Amino acid sequence: MRSRVLPVLAFLGFAAGTFMPGSRVHADERSPYSVLNFSSLPDAGPDWIVTVGVGTQYGPTYEGASKTSVTVLPSDFDIRRAGEAPGWGAPDDAFSFSVFESHGFAIGPAADFRGGRSRSDERDLTGVHTVPATLDAGLFMEYWLIENQLRARAEVRQALRAGQGLVADFSADWVQPYDAFTFSIGPRLSVGNGTYMRSSFGVTERDAVRNGQVVPYDPSAGIKAYGALASLSYQFSPAWKATLYDKYERLTGDAADSPVTKRFGSLNQNTVGLSLSYSFGLKFR
Repeated sequence: MRSRVLPVLAFLGFAAGTFMPGSRVHADERSPYSVLNFSSLPDAGPDWIVTVGVGTQYGPTYEGASKTSVTVLPSDFDIRRAGEAPGWGAPDDAFSFSVFESHGFAIGPAADFRGGRSRSDERDLTGVHTVPATLDAGLFMEYWLIENQLRARAEVRQALRAGQGLVADFSADWVQPYDAFTFSIGPRLSVGNGTYMRSSFGVTERDAVRNGQVVPYDPSAGIKAYGALASLSYQFSPAWKATLYDKYERLTGDAADSPVTKRFGSLNQNTVGLSLSYSFGLKFR
């Protein structure tokens, strides 16, 4: 289950405004936000467009959980130059900015906040090691196979906390605008290395002795989940946009065979989210 923290958003949002964003929808090179001026002078439009947002999501309390919870979290933070067309990104994209773009291809750093697991999330997990929340960082690559409509994306991110491991997420999205609406849908695939799988789904001998309900389990690297995400955005005005999304994942492989999943959790992981974003102009001269 993904969540966001404001300091990370602020840093990544500033970086995203400093460099070119990782994906662009170049339907109109004129900015629809030109009305958001801070002066009545005809040449005094904003220099930058800032987008901020907040959302709520309902989904698994931790990865592999059967219990669900509601989380309120920041959902958007982006800065781009006025006159630059808004880019499109999926609700589950990590925060990223491109350092190289060419003919629909982009590559650059990516970072995200990785949720954890505590004994308070599930009383039956007493004795099983906790999984601290952490930041992860790495790279993303994406390519628009069909301009503005079909995007393929890959992210590889390493946890900044020792012992949390590395994940690689692969996605494809069909993006279809309908006037003020934008619909997207596409498959998802997630892979974890051995350290990640042992941290999130493993059971040590000490865990098994202290818990008494599970046996030791040492998962290996591999595919941990597959699924799909669908989203629907509505642009109320140049300033306001709402996005509704549903992401379903099915745990597989060693993640599905884990005692943590089989005894206390669920193979089916579904998250529903709703966010509202607001864009405004800033002028620095």
